Amino acid sequence: MPWSAGTPRGGSVFAADVARHFAAAAPKCGPEPVLGWAFRAATADADRFAFAEAAGHLSRARAAVAAAGFVLDDAAAADLLVAQADARLRTGDTAGARQALEEAWGRAVDSADPDRVAAVALGWDTLGARFAMPRKELIAALDEARRRLDGTGTTLEARVIAALARQLQHSVAADRPRAGPLAARAVEIARALAEPDTLTSSLLARHDVLWTPGKALVRADIAAEMEDLAAGSGDLERQAQALLLAGTAQLELGSPAFRTTLTAFEEITRRLRQPRHDYLLLTRQAAVALLDGDIDQGDRLSTQAAELGERIGESDAGNVRMSQLLEITRARGDPDTLRDMADRAIRWWVGAPGHAHAVAAGFFARAGDLTQARDELDVALALPDLLSDRSYLWSVFVGELVAAAVAVRDLPLCEHLLDDLLPLRDSCAVNGAAVCFGGAHAQRLGELCAALGRPAAARAHLEQALRTHRGLGARAWEAESCSALATLGVLDDGAATSHANRARSLATTLGLSGLVTRMSRAKPSRVRLIEPDGAVCRVHWAGRTAILRDSKGLRDLAVLLDRPGVDVPAVELAGAAVDVTAAGSAPMLDRTAATAYRHRLAVLEEQLADAAAGHDLARHSRAGAEREQLLAELRRTSRPGGRPRPIATTTTERARKAVTARIRDAIERVRAVHPELAAYLDRTVRTGVACRYQPEDPG
Repeated sequence: MPWSAGTPRGGSVFAADVARHFAAAAPKCGPEPVLGWAFRAATADADRFAFAEAAGHLSRARAAVAAAGFVLDDAAAADLLVAQADARLRTGDTAGARQALEEAWGRAVDSADPDRVAAVALGWDTLGARFAMPRKELIAALDEARRRLDGTGTTLEARVIAALARQLQHSVAADRPRAGPLAARAVEIARALAEPDTLTSSLLARHDVLWTPGKALVRADIAAEMEDLAAGSGDLERQAQALLLAGTAQLELGSPAFRTTLTAFEEITRRLRQPRHDYLLLTRQAAVALLDGDIDQGDRLSTQAAELGERIGESDAGNVRMSQLLEITRARGDPDTLRDMADRAIRWWVGAPGHAHAVAAGFFARAGDLTQARDELDVALALPDLLSDRSYLWSVFVGELVAAAVAVRDLPLCEHLLDDLLPLRDSCAVNGAAVCFGGAHAQRLGELCAALGRPAAARAHLEQALRTHRGLGARAWEAESCSALATLGVLDDGAATSHANRARSLATTLGLSGLVTRMSRAKPSRVRLIEPDGAVCRVHWAGRTAILRDSKGLRDLAVLLDRPGVDVPAVELAGAAVDVTAAGSAPMLDRTAATAYRHRLAVLEEQLADAAAGHDLARHSRAGAEREQLLAELRRTSRPGGRPRPIATTTTERARKAVTARIRDAIERVRAVHPELAAYLDRTVRTGVACRYQPEDPG
C-alpha cells in the first residue's frame, strides 16, 4: 500500500492520507487514482460516522481534478456527485445534497447509463418531501429511471419501483392509485432475487401503500419482516425505520408494547449519530411526552426538533411540527389559540384541503365558534372524496369532523361518521409514524352516540376508550374519557362522581385548563328516568337521584327524553284511538311533524345513495328499512295528493290538553324534590299537538 512521508516503514497508512497525496499529485497521476482513493477515504470515514470528512475528500478530489485541467466524463461525474450528496445529507446539509443531485441528474441522463440514472433518482428519493404536496420532479425522475430499467429484474429496478410507489403514495391523492401495483411488483422482483436490502426497501413500499386505518395488523407483520432483514444485514437505518413503523402499528392497536419497540428504536437511532436521525428521535420523544400528558415537555421537545429540522433542511419538519401543535393546542384548550390553529391549518395544508378544513372545523368548534365551525365543515364536505381518501391522516381529520359535527348538531353527519368509525372501534388514531397520538376511536364513537341520543352505546364506547387510554398511559386522553362519562348522565352517583373527580385531578395536574373550564360549565346532556320500581320512579340528573311516585306524566317524559330532538305527537303519547272518520279539520300529522318526516326522508335518500355507491349493504338495509317506515306513516296520515288527512279535532285537542297537563304536573312534582332538574325540564320540554325534548348544549 502507498505510504505517506514520515510514516515508518511497516506502519499503518490511512486512506485519507493517501487520498490527500493523490489529490495534490493530480496533474501528474491523472484523475483515476485521485477519484479512487477519494472514494476509499470517504467510505472509511463514513464507517466511523465522520460524514463531514467523507464529503471533504470527495469535494477535494473533484476540485483537484478540475484544477489539473482534466474533464470528467458524465459517468464518473455522476458517481462522484451522488457520493457527495449522500455524505452531505448525512452531515445535515440537505441543500448541498440537493444541489449535487440536481447537477448529477443532467450528467447521468447524458451518460445514457440506466444504472447511473437510477442511482441519482434514488439519491433524490432519500431527500424526502413534504407530505400531501405534489412531487412532480421527483416522481418524474423515478419514472424515468423505472422506464430505463424496465424488465431487467435487477435490484436497481426493484429499488426504483419501490421508491416510486412510496413517493406516489405520500403525494397528493390523485397520485396514489398507481402506488399499489408498483409496490407489489417491487416485492415480486425482490423476493425472486432474495437480496435482503432490496427486499427491505420493497417491503417498505408495500407497508406505506397499506398505511390506512384498519390495516395495523398486516403492517405490523411487514415491519417485523423488515426489522429481521435489516438486523441480519447490519443496516441500522432500515432497522430503526422498521422499529418505528412497528411501534406505530402497535400504538394504533392500543398495545402498551409500543413503548418497548420505541425504546429499541431510540437505542439504534442514537448509534447512527446523524443530524437527520437526531431530529427523528427528538420528534418521537416529543410524541411520547404528549401521549403521557406532559404537554409542556412535549412542546419543548417538539420546538427543539423543529429548530433542528429547519437547520438541516428536513423536508417534512414543518408538517411534523404542525401535527404536534394540533395535539398541544387541543390539550390546552385555550379558545384564542384554538382559533389561531384553525386558521394556520387552512394556510398550511394547501395540498390536502379536506384535511385542512376538517381540522379547522374541529378547532373552531372546540373554541366555541359554532358558526365558523359550520362554515368550515361545509367547505370540507363539499370537497370530492373527503371521507373516502384513507391516507394515514384520515384518523386525525375524521376526529375533528366528529368534534365539529357534534358541536353543531349535524345529526346526519354524525350518523355517517358513526358508520365509518364503527369498524375501527378497537383501534386508535395515530398521526404519521408515531408523530402524535390522537386518541382511541372508541372515544369518538362515544361522543357520536351521545349526540345521537344513544346513551347506553355511548357509555360502552367511552368505557372502552377509558380502558385503552389507561393501558397506554395516555393521561390527557384518560381525562377526556372520564369527563365524557361523568357528564353523560347515565351513571349512578358514585360512578359519575368518581369519573368527574379523576378528570378534574388529571386536568389540574397536567395543566389542561380548557378541560377544567369545560367541566366547570358542563351539564349532562340527557336526563335518565330509571324504570319504575313498583309504585315509584327514580329520576337521575347532575349526580343526584330523586324518587317520585310513578305517573303517566313521568312516563310521557321518559318517551321524550329517549328521543331527543324529535317531535312526538300528543296523540301517540296519550295512546288514544284515533277515529279518522270523525268530523274535524285538524291534520293527523301537523306541519312541524310532517316537515321533520320529510327532512329525515331526504337524509335517508342521501344515505341510501352513499351506501349503494360504497357497496355498504348493511347501511343500505338499515336506511331502507327506516325509509319504508316513514313512507308508511306518511301514507297513513296523508291523502294521495300529499295533503294531510284530517283527524277529529276533538281527539287531537283532547290528547294535547291531557298530555300537556300531565307532563306539567310531573315537572311540578319533580320541582319539589329536585328544583334544578325541574328548571332544566321547563327549558327543554315543549308541549302541544307535538311534544319535544330539545337538550341544551352541555358546553
